[in-house]
Amino acid sequence: MPHSIRNSVMDAIGNTPLVRLSRLFGERAEIVAKLEYMNPGGSIKDRMVRHMLARMPAGRQRVVESSSGNTGAALAMASAVHGLQCDVTVPGKTSVEKVKRIQAYGAQVHVCATDVPEQDVRSYYAVAEALAAEHGAYHLDQYRSELNRQAHYADTAPELWQQLDGQLDYFVCGIGSGGTISGIGRYLKERNPRITVIGVEPRHSAYRKLVTDAPQTGEFRSAIEGVGKGAPSLAFDPAVVDDVVQVSDEEALEYCQLLARREGILAGGSSGCVSAGIAQLLPRLGSARVATIFPDSGVYYLSKYF
Repeated sequence: MPHSIRNSVMDAIGNTPLVRLSRLFGERAEIVAKLEYMNPGGSIKDRMVRHMLARMPAGRQRVVESSSGNTGAALAMASAVHGLQCDVTVPGKTSVEKVKRIQAYGAQVHVCATDVPEQDVRSYYAVAEALAAEHGAYHLDQYRSELNRQAHYADTAPELWQQLDGQLDYFVCGIGSGGTISGIGRYLKERNPRITVIGVEPRHSAYRKLVTDAPQTGEFRSAIEGVGKGAPSLAFDPAVVDDVVQVSDEEALEYCQLLARREGILAGGSSGCVSAGIAQLLPRLGSARVATIFPDSGVYYLSKYF
């Protein structure tokens, strides 16, 4: 069989491109984005799901996960390939495009209450736990699992490092479950401790207080899917993050549109969020080389953001 032919879409995950963002940020600092929406399932979560399923206990035929949408789609795609029954719980604010995307793979979607605490039985976290217990399913549990960080340490980070030939000054990343920034950040700092790792999140999210002296102010509510948490995820490792900046929803949505209109990159809200964060950081970046991650596509948010 020719090497260029993959056995399934699971073997097509990775090797996503890096693109300069000079039209948006100018030429002084070199800002490059890794376009993770070019994975077959449409997001960076393809990598994490592949890593987690490779470590699933033998004999399980059903998988369950709570997700803001992308992990659910990645798991539904993988379940179709592996012949698994799949249940995904999502918060009510999840875009209709994401819900339909998960369902298109044959998974069952459970839409849950949005503005309730994690421990509330109606939350998408708690409903996933209940489904896993009821059916004896494998619960990926991305928000608590060490495997979330490990996936990006073992897969995404080495790929990024190789693409940049190890030449990097800053890594700036949105924080959702916390696995991406934690896994990539640790890998980069082990190879060059001088690399600065900065997280970006919506206002009133819970991660900044773990890294800086700034307190969490106000109740966390955001229209931006995939980034920010009212309570920190256990998958987040604050030890590898040097700073966290916050941006408004309005700034994040503005940068979603700027990315499309200036760079021709139709990216999701988390990419707009991290781009707004980079714009905020530009005065301190100087002529540095900065890498970031664009986790998913704006195609999944056309009804919400564009």
